[in-house]
Amino acid sequence: MATTPTRRPRFTLHDARRADTRAFMKLIALADPGNPDPFGMARQVLALPHQPPLSHPGLNLCLLARDGHGAPVGALLAGVPRWILDHPGIGYDVALMETMVEKIGMIHGVAVRPGHRGRGIGRALIAHAEQRFTRAGYDVMTLNHDGDHDAYYTHLGYTVTDMLVINLPVGLVAQTTDDTRMCAKPLTPRVKVIDVPGAPAPIITGVLPDTDIPEHAWFDGRTLHM
Repeated sequence: MATTPTRRPRFTLHDARRADTRAFMKLIALADPGNPDPFGMARQVLALPHQPPLSHPGLNLCLLARDGHGAPVGALLAGVPRWILDHPGIGYDVALMETMVEKIGMIHGVAVRPGHRGRGIGRALIAHAEQRFTRAGYDVMTLNHDGDHDAYYTHLGYTVTDMLVINLPVGLVAQTTDDTRMCAKPLTPRVKVIDVPGAPAPIITGVLPDTDIPEHAWFDGRTLHM
């Protein structure tokens, strides 16, 4: 009786472990080629034992993609948006900061080895990260990127802007960078990214209770009128 050959999977995803440190660091460096020590903190993260709800302590997620032969071909590093920890609108309120780091996740870097791009590996890494953060109770995924990738992230469901604006009980909190674009994607139907007349960028609403914005709201440059 004839048998059907078993095909190797195109690629597989798994949590990176300590033994994967060298391969992971080599791959993730491709996401920031101009940095002499890109994502250096990942070395310390990978030295730690596996810990749910993500992959490592400190609410970190380190993912590796391997091709059908087991060779590492892609990597993703995600965790807490570091700007939350020292933002003047959040960092001085310890209770709010502790809540936000468990509500908003950030993909710090994602990279695929040249020669393996265009095969859906990066997209699969991002989708897997979104699923893991959703299961961990997060409401929003964010990331930064250069302007050449606007269409890519828009296609993946992200709102791409020059500024991240979130409506919180303390008011609007904004974050921007000098050289990258900012993206946000709700992970739950409760959270929305909406346009408000006068606002400098779309506003993320619904992350915390009583932060929804009515349709008639408008922004005068300093105050959100609802």
